[in-house]
Amino acid sequence: MRTRRTLERYVSKNLVKEILDNPGGYYSSMLGSRKPVTVLFSDLIGFTSLTERADPVVLVKQLNEYLSRMVAGVFENDGTLDKFIGDAIMAVWGNVSSRGVVEDAKAAVRTALAMRGELVTLNENWRSRGMTELGFGVGINHGDAVVGNIGSYEPHERLDPTVIGDAVNLASRLEALTRIYGVDILLGEAVCDLVRDAFHLRTVARAQVKGKTEPVNVCTLIAARNEDIDPEFLKWLDVYEEGIRKFREREFSEAKILFSRFLEFYPDDRLAKIYLERVLEYERTPPDEAWNGVEVFEKK
Repeated sequence: MRTRRTLERYVSKNLVKEILDNPGGYYSSMLGSRKPVTVLFSDLIGFTSLTERADPVVLVKQLNEYLSRMVAGVFENDGTLDKFIGDAIMAVWGNVSSRGVVEDAKAAVRTALAMRGELVTLNENWRSRGMTELGFGVGINHGDAVVGNIGSYEPHERLDPTVIGDAVNLASRLEALTRIYGVDILLGEAVCDLVRDAFHLRTVARAQVKGKTEPVNVCTLIAARNEDIDPEFLKWLDVYEEGIRKFREREFSEAKILFSRFLEFYPDDRLAKIYLERVLEYERTPPDEAWNGVEVFEKK
């Protein structure tokens, strides 16, 4: 028991369980295998600039408070903490054990919701203590990835059990795209399809991201379907979604009417503003026949 508790201070609990309960199977899987996984990346917004002016002791304490609360959400939803990358977190479902691709994806999305709620609580506490509030971006993607121990055997063995591949890279890209679209959570198309029955989602864009030749459909997370949510917002969200459909069908005049109606009730909504601006642009200068429906490009 002491060994288990000691290991759990350094690696994910589900990873410790697999190592101790099934060491042979775990070692074999870490030699290299391909599995369907769901990957979550989260990163603080503007944290690098904050490090240049903040008191180092206060900053480290604040960062540790943040990471502790975020990682708790990963573990509570049976995820694996893959690594910290400075103030960023990478977590994975399906690499060590899986409850099926649908449940793995839903667990990752529940984690993102938990992180969102925890950050609200943390910011309230930090504000009361006169500390800087923080914001974050979260990207979640699902797909096949290579699972294995990656690292160096020489001169000192240092191996990192991790996942690599296009599905992982896209999760990181989605996290970066949250800044462009003004949302805190972005889900890749496969995740949207897997979790739609359990969560209220909102279409964000058909986005062109670095490293992908084809645009990817992304959505953002509103809330779990069993949560209380303003029914009026859900009604107008249908209007927004119809605007997206009209936009993609090149029916720009109808799309303009729909986005304008939505903005009458939610005038500060950034996504609707982005689409209305693009619709007005396309009404003046229609896109050519090669237009692939990409709404907003990733900043280079």
